[in-house]
Amino acid sequence: MPRPTYPVTLVARHQLSSNTIQLDFRVDDNFSYEAGQFIQLHFRHNGEDVKRSYSIANSPSSFTSTGILEIALSYVDGGVASEFFSNLEQGIELSIGGPFGILTAPKKPSGQVILVGTGTGIAPYRAMAEELVALAERGTKISILMGVRSRNELIYSADLKALADRSDDVSYLTCFSRETDVDSTRGEINGYVQSQFDTLNINPESDLVYLCGNPKMIDDATLQLKEMGLGVRQIKREKYVFSS
Repeated sequence: MPRPTYPVTLVARHQLSSNTIQLDFRVDDNFSYEAGQFIQLHFRHNGEDVKRSYSIANSPSSFTSTGILEIALSYVDGGVASEFFSNLEQGIELSIGGPFGILTAPKKPSGQVILVGTGTGIAPYRAMAEELVALAERGTKISILMGVRSRNELIYSADLKALADRSDDVSYLTCFSRETDVDSTRGEINGYVQSQFDTLNINPESDLVYLCGNPKMIDDATLQLKEMGLGVRQIKREKYVFSS
């Protein structure tokens, strides 16, 4: 049975980075979700029905209080959705389907939780902020690894740094694959996110790793984690495939 769709209205847009925007939609229907899930936006483009999936970037409590759903969207050269949303005006009405996805915050982890995201794959962890704070308060160690090519592609870094500043059990690291000017005192390094696994003292018996974003990163990271002894149930994955 197909999931219901919900009407939404675009109320604001924000430029998050050189290639990423945030769209804010007002949802007037009875919609709910868990932090870490995603939605599908339905729209018509050149006479065709189109669906695209995007992670929800704000917490469920934020949505409950404001009725606003925030999604992060990266531009793709020649992309149908990119072309459509680049010309989108406030007040337009669309519809969403969902929520979808299993990349939700763990309830009672037995070990540390490692959250890895590239590009807009970091958005689900921003939505989990309240759950992550609660886990840290109960003694769970949490490492958040953000991977981008260069500094002008960073999104939500201030929010994630603020989250890490709230607890000694939460750390935030930015991995730049093409940035030469990095500041290690601010948790910045050169390299890919998966290059940091050896520094995290991962326990293959108890730790949980989340991977979200670029499919190649996820495939490479999954292979490395399996070689370290982690089982399939300890690796939660959500690939972002960029459609044209």
